Amino acid sequence: EITLAEMLSDAGYATGMFGKWHLGNTEGRFPTDQGFDEWYGIPNSSDQAFWPDSDSFQKDAGVKFTRIMTAKRNQKPKEHEVYGRAKRATIDREITDHAIDFIKRKAKLKQPFFAYLPYTQTHEPVDAHPDFKGKTGNGSFADVLAQTDAYVGELLTTVAELGLKENTIFIFTSDNGREGIKRSFGFTGPWRGTMFSPYEGSLRVPFLIRYPAKIPAKQVSNDIVHLIDLFPTLASFVGGEIPQDRVLDGVDQSDFLMAKSPESSRESVIIYIGNELFGAKWRNWKILLKEIDEESYAIHTMAYPSIYNLIVDPKEEEPE
Repeated sequence: EITLAEMLSDAGYATGMFGKWHLGNTEGRFPTDQGFDEWYGIPNSSDQAFWPDSDSFQKDAGVKFTRIMTAKRNQKPKEHEVYGRAKRATIDREITDHAIDFIKRKAKLKQPFFAYLPYTQTHEPVDAHPDFKGKTGNGSFADVLAQTDAYVGELLTTVAELGLKENTIFIFTSDNGREGIKRSFGFTGPWRGTMFSPYEGSLRVPFLIRYPAKIPAKQVSNDIVHLIDLFPTLASFVGGEIPQDRVLDGVDQSDFLMAKSPESSRESVIIYIGNELFGAKWRNWKILLKEIDEESYAIHTMAYPSIYNLIVDPKEEEPE
């Protein structure tokens, strides 16, 4: 596939990634093999920070610990310190610092840039930085929310102080709803379910975009937009090339975001968990061919599909 970073590189953008990758940790699969000029972060899942410090971990099992990594395009990535619990608490601070440095360097050169920050928090284990540990008085999850809010604020301030606010597209979103494991906190509003379920608490995530030169402020919408729509939408904004030799699942949402169109360009999404088809959404309707036991995660194939009207029944309690 052609990545967002590759498309933006071809359009003249410097590309930097700072954070969790988790799309391959072998030669040819690192971020700097897939369109990024530079990378600081981890190649695997955040929960691997549990392992190095666990008394039950078998040190002679032959398993290689995850390490902090850095890389430049066309160079072999370098491994640094082990990604343990102490590093877990500080890495998002370091991710933010690296991104701010990248933005300042590219601004000085007057070069357009794409900075991508997949933060490691709030995935388990949730460990706040020492500067934020205990700050809220409401536990580690709340501390990490306050921490992330502050770090995003630093990024916004950096863009503003460099005089780039008007023509910088700034996006804040997530790839899934809250985690489903016990004592992993978070709030999904009225919606049912957690990550790895087909319910709205898994599928709906915050999506905020700021682009003062093009996007009117203070718009709010409940229309369907999918994360994969970002590829053609950003290509439209920056004049990037969309590949013509394949079918793209994403749709261009630029007119919708700029309020030139009153409705999203997308009416529906297909719901998969892994490679298994669970159902689909169309406008405010959802059909599920399979349901999940939210305690055991057992999959139940239904004799008849469940159909929900998400306006009348946002909690998906009573199928039609």
